[in-house]
Amino acid sequence: MTDTAETPENTIKILITDKVAPEGVEYLRAQLPDAQIDERHGLSPEQLAAIIGDYHALVVRSETRVTADILAAAGNLKIVGRAGVGVDNIDTETATRRGIMVVNSPTGNIIAAAEHTIALLLGLARHVPAGNASMKTGKWERSKFMGVELRNKVLGVIGLGKVGMAVARRAQGLEMQIIAYDPFVAPEQARKNGVTMLSLDEVLQQADFVTLHTSLTSGPNSTRGLISERELALMKPGARLINCARGGLIDEAALLKALNENRLAGAALDVFSQEPVGDSEILKQLTAHEHVVVTPHLGASTAEAQVSVALDVAEQIVAVLQGEFPRAAVNAPLILSETMKILQPYMDLLEKMGRLYTQLQPGPLSKVELSYSGDIASYDLRPLQAALIKGLLESVSEAHVNMINAQVLAKEWGLEIVEQKSTTPEQFANLVTLRVPNANGYPSSFAGKPGSGDETVEVLSGTVLHGEPRIVRVGRYWTEFEPEGYILFCRNLDQPGMIGRVGTELGKANINIRHMDVGPSVRSARRRYDPGNRPDTALMIVLVDDPIPDSTLDEISKAGDIFGVTLVKL
Repeated sequence: MTDTAETPENTIKILITDKVAPEGVEYLRAQLPDAQIDERHGLSPEQLAAIIGDYHALVVRSETRVTADILAAAGNLKIVGRAGVGVDNIDTETATRRGIMVVNSPTGNIIAAAEHTIALLLGLARHVPAGNASMKTGKWERSKFMGVELRNKVLGVIGLGKVGMAVARRAQGLEMQIIAYDPFVAPEQARKNGVTMLSLDEVLQQADFVTLHTSLTSGPNSTRGLISERELALMKPGARLINCARGGLIDEAALLKALNENRLAGAALDVFSQEPVGDSEILKQLTAHEHVVVTPHLGASTAEAQVSVALDVAEQIVAVLQGEFPRAAVNAPLILSETMKILQPYMDLLEKMGRLYTQLQPGPLSKVELSYSGDIASYDLRPLQAALIKGLLESVSEAHVNMINAQVLAKEWGLEIVEQKSTTPEQFANLVTLRVPNANGYPSSFAGKPGSGDETVEVLSGTVLHGEPRIVRVGRYWTEFEPEGYILFCRNLDQPGMIGRVGTELGKANINIRHMDVGPSVRSARRRYDPGNRPDTALMIVLVDDPIPDSTLDEISKAGDIFGVTLVKL
């Protein structure tokens, strides 16, 4: 293990707390040669909490429990990688709120889990474990271990995801009839694969064997105790139950009762509500029961699967630490890398629009209207909304705002985002417009004129030109500037001499002007003067290299025909 006292402060640090295939660790070392990678297995919760604050990434399997307390201590943590499918040992809700990405390997152990399910199915049907144990003691008990054939039997699959479908296909090779329950799978799609979709009750009533392949979830649609006393009572007398999915899906006390009452012919279990079984009396009785086949969570325990999940998670951790998006984020939208490349400059734009708005008009927000026009509207725009929320909230929220927790934090702050999309271009090929309903009117920095019809809404519009973000409208003024660095905003009468006056004052303060733009109002872009022949106002935007002293800002404002002077920093 690397001595952390000698590690530079900006070194990426990765902690691995469970045993993973060495190929995954070697991949991390090869891709992140300057990173500190520590393997510390068997840490207690207290030990993990004491050190997790130093790390940017955490790799676990099922042994380590990543609780709210652990995550609260993880001040630098960006990602938790679960080398496997299930993430019920990770508090994903807390991770999401804290902006920590959780990734898993949803496909790495599909075949291993499916094959182990078939192994338990056959072992249960033919009493393989019990026959083996009997032979080991020198007995020959052929009549005691009379089994059943799988051919023409009905297999009920609860959860027709990737593993459930892999099991179904293999069972079809054994000439079993497949029925399934999964509220997220279309009956027509299942039918194409030779599977009949039914309700949960119908599957339990008709199946000779029932196998579980659903995740363990909490909340209104919780799957904990999915198979309980009621469901077990629906199963055929003499039916058999297999669970290679997650511990907790079955009410183990109810299962033990059903077995003791001989209502079921047997059960095969690879997962348990408590692992290891330890001192649980119910689990002790269940694992020792003569009609129960048990294995110690071996569903993913093949050499091939362990290498696959370790590499899968390692690749995603490298991606996230290098600023890219992973392919199997549990608590973030799945965005293809090709799409992210297109969206990235617009994400930068939206974040800066949010930061610009909060500086031009500080104060509480309750609703933001966001509209897109052009080709950009045809993409999945959730990352752009998250970027806007980050820009709006980062100055008022103590939490680190990112794509993971943006929606959660927006809800907590009572911020509603309303989106409108149109693939028809407006003034630019792609345009993003931010509007904020505001009964109090515009701020002085970019206010609409009273009676102009624009007093009730704040407006910022932006686009991407040559790959760089540009702001093209501020309030009722057209403009074009790069939202970067120190930017001076001031309104002035649209008449000669205004630019020179501002430039002179900045020169006196030794402030270098990097870029200047004067934006006419939407109205004066069409008509130079109003009907009374009075000059309209314009918005002057000045990008400078250094902060402007308050005394200089005061001097610019003194004349009276330059007003709403505001300096922002992006």
